[in-house]
Amino acid sequence: MEESLFFRSCDKATLIPTPGKVTGVIPNWLNGTLIRNGPGVRHVGKESYNHFFDSLGVLHRFHIENGQVTYNSRCLESDSYNRAMAAERIVVTEFGTFGIPDPCDSIYGEFKSVFVTKKEKPEDDQESDNCNVNVAYYGDQLYAMTETPFTRRINPETLQTIGSKTRIPDYVTVNDATAHPHILKDGTVLNMGSSYTHEKGPHYCIIQVPPSYGTEENAFKDAKILAEIPASSKHYPSYYHSFGITEDKIIFIEQPLYFSLPKFQGSNSIQRHTYKDCLAWEPNTKTKFHVVCMKTGKIHPIVYETDDLFTFHHANAYEEDNQLIVDVVGFNDGQFILNGKTGDFGNAVPGGNKGTLRRYVLPLDASKIQSNSLACARPGNPKVIDIRPTFLYKRSIEFPRINYTLNGLKYKFVYGVATANNIEREVWPETNQLTKVDVDTIETSSWYGGVDIWISEPVFVANPTIEFPAEDDGVLIANILHRDDPQKTTLVVVDAKNMAEIARAVFKTDGAVTSTFHGQWANTNDKVHLY
Repeated sequence: MEESLFFRSCDKATLIPTPGKVTGVIPNWLNGTLIRNGPGVRHVGKESYNHFFDSLGVLHRFHIENGQVTYNSRCLESDSYNRAMAAERIVVTEFGTFGIPDPCDSIYGEFKSVFVTKKEKPEDDQESDNCNVNVAYYGDQLYAMTETPFTRRINPETLQTIGSKTRIPDYVTVNDATAHPHILKDGTVLNMGSSYTHEKGPHYCIIQVPPSYGTEENAFKDAKILAEIPASSKHYPSYYHSFGITEDKIIFIEQPLYFSLPKFQGSNSIQRHTYKDCLAWEPNTKTKFHVVCMKTGKIHPIVYETDDLFTFHHANAYEEDNQLIVDVVGFNDGQFILNGKTGDFGNAVPGGNKGTLRRYVLPLDASKIQSNSLACARPGNPKVIDIRPTFLYKRSIEFPRINYTLNGLKYKFVYGVATANNIEREVWPETNQLTKVDVDTIETSSWYGGVDIWISEPVFVANPTIEFPAEDDGVLIANILHRDDPQKTTLVVVDAKNMAEIARAVFKTDGAVTSTFHGQWANTNDKVHLY
């Protein structure tokens, strides 16, 4: 079986913006820049990264102006990247791959530095800053992000790093942060991070970063902790990738993919453990939903529990009739993240554990549970409600995106990547289709890209010229990799209403084009850039 295009390795970036050959007509209102981020440099010297999270980051930029498109890319110039290139080997340990900074030294002193607080942090910290997951604007500063304590500021035109890495624990007391923040309409950024050194045991922390413009001061300078959720276990906090919000509430899913603090802190030169090695899925443990008031930081007294749920990505959430509606892409368990060996993803994600679009209804009042909610108060424990999902899309889907102006509000459509005409490998990252799901009617429609391609997460861009637009008045933009030509990439523009392709731009690049996880579109004239 051929290896997935997702695992292609970048041999040379395309540093100079290259014009694409456009067919069809790009809407005249579509002017701006799409920047995508993903794991692109898989091989360093004679060594290779082991896990699909780990390869060194590559940034991709598609700039659209007056119906024309240019493409450029750059390897993320992190400390992890620069050290690997200089040594011609993997130097910094990643999620599932060991790096050895000096063959004569233990690798653990640097990797375990994640547990050192702001006051204790040594100057020569070398925890990974390979920010290869996502990008986000904090005010007018663009940052590349991953799930370590670090983020890197990026020039949105050249994709070069600006200044040194930002260490988030220098501003708020967390040991890491997600790469999936939420951006509010005023530009405020909400994110979550874990505190493993909290005096009362591990906590999940909600971080608030106000927007700043026209300054070279770090965007995180006024960051603060909005709320703290205590972990269910003092030694085994949950791994999580994202969280959900409504207009005034935050939804955090504590799933039983646990990180063993004792195992990690007990690593030594004989028993070597990466972060991945310290994770374990507990199949007989409930997944818990926690709800926090966004304004006060108070935790809702009810905890919601369900079986057989692991999630990377929230689609959307909103409140209606004193219930929270929470839509996620869910898996039956978290095993595949533990088996996610680069180049062997077909075994990592068996067909029975594909991601499906699921809806959970969380009654806010245990005494007023509606019959259609699939929820039931726990007998003898009014502070726990058992919930079950409704399946909105039962085939494989991932990377859910929405019209982000409705983030946290009642909405109708989810867009994601899926697989067509290859049911036995109906798993991400074997994606060649964009799928639109109507969450009200459960009807679907799709754009199909053909065989031997890989299609990225779709990004919805609303049509700003319509005075009273429908939710799906706009386009989806996504980029394509081609199996027959590594030095070719395509940006496709699809009408979000009928899922018909309206334009594409094809580029000949200087080197092999690699896959991406996530990205952000920025309209040329907007001050606040949402997802």
